[in-house]
Amino acid sequence: MNNSTVSINALKPLLVAGTPFIDVRAPLEFSQGSIPGSVNIPILDNTERALVGTTYKHQGHEAAMNLGHQIVSGAVKAERVARWSQYAIQNPVAVVYCFRGGKRSHIAQQWLKEAGIERPVLEGGYKAARRFLINIIEDFSVKHPLVLISGPTGSGKTVLLDKVSDFIPALDLECLAHHRGSAFGALHIPQPTQIDFENRLAVALIRLEHRLAAQTRLLVEDESRHIGRNYLPEAFFTRLRSSAVVWIDEPLDIRVNNIFNDYVLYTAIGSACRDNTLVERVQLDQAMVVFEHYQKALTMISKKLGGLRTREIMADLETSRMALLNRNDIQSNKVWIEKLLTYYYDPLYFKSLERRQVKILFKGSQAAAIEYLKMQCQV
Repeated sequence: MNNSTVSINALKPLLVAGTPFIDVRAPLEFSQGSIPGSVNIPILDNTERALVGTTYKHQGHEAAMNLGHQIVSGAVKAERVARWSQYAIQNPVAVVYCFRGGKRSHIAQQWLKEAGIERPVLEGGYKAARRFLINIIEDFSVKHPLVLISGPTGSGKTVLLDKVSDFIPALDLECLAHHRGSAFGALHIPQPTQIDFENRLAVALIRLEHRLAAQTRLLVEDESRHIGRNYLPEAFFTRLRSSAVVWIDEPLDIRVNNIFNDYVLYTAIGSACRDNTLVERVQLDQAMVVFEHYQKALTMISKKLGGLRTREIMADLETSRMALLNRNDIQSNKVWIEKLLTYYYDPLYFKSLERRQVKILFKGSQAAAIEYLKMQCQV
């Protein structure tokens, strides 16, 4: 990196270091995908970009450039330069980029320089960075073996990854996707676009790679191809599904309690219950929204679950909803959770394992699996 440009080949250490980026593309472009760690401070907004694009199409490059300078002039230019300057001062190692590393980023760089701030531009822009990040995922998938943390729903796979991440490299795909992976697994945080999910995955792999010694495998939760609306890139998913497994084996009652904690107790349902008088109308309304989400999720899997069992669990859900409203009780939620595990998720899991014919490295409780992984690190 020099004062004016950053080569795409220098991008990896910048991403490892968490370098901030100033993305000067229009908001619409930014929303479709960006370099992780970017802030969008556009040189042209969506409407302005469309006008300049139309002019370029019909009147050529010079006319489009003249229109762009007319639009972003005077007070408009001053406001945008002020925003870039403020961010650059707060983040003195920030790098500027546009789509191809062309006019927009270089104009922003020049205007910043006129304001007394020198920041480099990323060569090739977002287009080159996107290609670089895709290659990272594909190369990693070929070079680095994985170990899957597997087990029936509710066995505590994500919790295990968190507990062992201090002493062994571990990747939480559900965290990257903002989704727990099942039909019921949507979080209050919106999921990233597919492109942003892939970009985040690539950066996570870059940051974990330096911890991977020759004998160390990356721990990853055993996932299906889709995590909510996001899906794993083909090369990475192929590597994942061909990897050996550490199988967490917990009794049904523990798994039911784990699901109850994640999907009931630590949600708006649990918050409403903890208000013993139920006077907080907002909390109660939020709890009803969660129940509605679960009813919709149940409907989504009804074909595989079967009509009779769907109606049975739907009735249990309604019983739990009314128990909260009438008795401030949430324990009855364990009834539908247990049925959902035994009727639906457990059969799916065991059929998948049988079909894949996985190699099992270890099978035991979460605590025993953690001890096993610690021992592997010491070998």
